[in-house]
Amino acid sequence: MSFPHTLFVRLMDHEDDTLGIRILRVLLWMPAWIFGLMARWRNWMYEVGWLKMERLPVPVISVGGVTVGGAGKTPVVRYLAELLKDMGYRPVILSRGYGRGGRHVTPVSLQESWHRVGDEPFFLASILSDVPVVVGADRLAAGRRAVAEFQPDVLILDDGFQHRHLHRDLDIVVYDSTGYHHNLSLMPAGPLRESMSALRRARSLILTRTDQTEGVTRLAEHARGMNPDIQIIESVYRPIRLRRRSDNMVVPLDHLKNQPVLILCGIANPVSLGRTISDLGAHVVSTFSFADHHAFSITDMDHTLQAAQRVKARWILTTEKDAVRIPNHPIQSHLLVLDITLFLPAGETILKNLILSLDIPK
Repeated sequence: MSFPHTLFVRLMDHEDDTLGIRILRVLLWMPAWIFGLMARWRNWMYEVGWLKMERLPVPVISVGGVTVGGAGKTPVVRYLAELLKDMGYRPVILSRGYGRGGRHVTPVSLQESWHRVGDEPFFLASILSDVPVVVGADRLAAGRRAVAEFQPDVLILDDGFQHRHLHRDLDIVVYDSTGYHHNLSLMPAGPLRESMSALRRARSLILTRTDQTEGVTRLAEHARGMNPDIQIIESVYRPIRLRRRSDNMVVPLDHLKNQPVLILCGIANPVSLGRTISDLGAHVVSTFSFADHHAFSITDMDHTLQAAQRVKARWILTTEKDAVRIPNHPIQSHLLVLDITLFLPAGETILKNLILSLDIPK
């Protein structure tokens, strides 16, 4: 991990009580207070109409969060797109395209590099072959382009909870339930983009990784304290596919059982990934974890491959989202790519009813 990323992780960890971290939290209190004041002021201006929301001619479903980092929004967007397709709708995904080169509005093409559109939009386009993805820093302009070019009957706004200029018909907030007991201060002292009271704007809260924590009930009570009408949906991640990167051959998930593996990832919650892989029966001998969205370099691949050989790992394991960013390198003959999808044990009906309440014409 880079130093800034490591420092941020330590700030989030409520159990890290070292003197330097405590001093830094105190120093960041005032900037966090100012950030919160600005966020409340901005939201108030939208509420009273001083800042204008623009409507598109089709309904907009926003999937967003109140924290920075990986709450699990991309798997929710993927799930929602597949659900809308199954219900007979024609969705298009709008994304900012984090980390891309350029700000212009463009549909995602798999014939071009992921650098042009961002890793997450590229991943979504590759996994959802019949759902267009349009990227642009200006989500309103992206929505207009999507409507004109693809004639959708519903738009999915990825990471749009704070993007209030574009009117949305349904706000879904995604929250990593394993982070509930961590530092919940506002940026830059903590991970919050705005206070938890922002849940009053949402109609649904999807809690991810609920099988990896015991605090789900308290988190749900906290959310309902902010918004008694919010629909809470619990979700878990399930591995669904394992493939060799060298030839794209799908192999059984139990192929990992009792195998020593090294994990290579650039995601926000590598600990959760490690638990998922261990639950498949693999023996995790080492983890190479980079910052979320990290653009892997040839040097990164050299070091990872050398480490795998040193610890005698049978395979180097990565995620489908990470595989998008791995360059052409001999490491690919040692790579297994794990596809993980969202599963709602009892929440799909709630989500369907929320969609149906929009009365989207087909």
